[in-house]
Amino acid sequence: MSNRINDSMGESRTTLLRVGVLVAIAVLVATAVWLGARGRTDDNSRTDKTSGDSSSQTGQQGQNVSVDHVAPETAPADGVVIPTGADQVDGYPTRFPQTDLGAVALQVEVAKAQVGFDYDQAAAVAGLYANPEDKAVFEQRARDAVALRRQQAGVPKEGDVPPPASYAVTPIAYTLEELDTVYYAVNLLSYVTLTTANGKVSDGLYAGTQLMRWLEVDGVGDWRLVQGSTPDIEHLVSTGQPKAVAPGTPEYKQAGWIPINGAPQ
Repeated sequence: MSNRINDSMGESRTTLLRVGVLVAIAVLVATAVWLGARGRTDDNSRTDKTSGDSSSQTGQQGQNVSVDHVAPETAPADGVVIPTGADQVDGYPTRFPQTDLGAVALQVEVAKAQVGFDYDQAAAVAGLYANPEDKAVFEQRARDAVALRRQQAGVPKEGDVPPPASYAVTPIAYTLEELDTVYYAVNLLSYVTLTTANGKVSDGLYAGTQLMRWLEVDGVGDWRLVQGSTPDIEHLVSTGQPKAVAPGTPEYKQAGWIPINGAPQ
């Protein structure tokens, strides 16, 4: 689920127009998809837990597996420090902590990595972080996201992308919902900037939801993206997810966003 709200934010570097948009939570690479915001041209140029299973239980480490709950219930003044992975694969962090904040860390890395116009890179990242049984689904959604970004940037559907076209995501806040043992919905709020081939820059706020489960794959435990079952998705849709609202506003506090330490606010 993702939302943009129409509203001018003044003369700051990033003036935001936020338009309300509902996208099915089933599109779980949504943080990689540009959903628009404000267009400008530079002068220079927790709720009730679900009872359904996740889409895949394979690799789950048994009923006694648990994660440490270290995420704060209220937002610290300076934001929450998001942990990093203990290892890397092809330069992308892996082996996130077996804590609830480890699930947030995975969501952050997915958002940061899915920002370019390269189909193979996007699919590789999605495959790296997905539950192996859901890998093909996430890879296809990543490719679809790239196709959308290319269209919105006004660049060819295939081939090289001419400058100054670019796409950037900066995660700034999150919320966290425990759906079941070692199973979470992570909502991420990000600043998004899209520059078209003609140099038009569109800035916006984007809120997206991913489902994360702690799984053991090939003997190694880590957080993985999972599709989620229909009851899971229906639960999240019916309860509603936090909207994309600007930091510092009453709506931001009401939505329960927890700022990320070091991110622009």
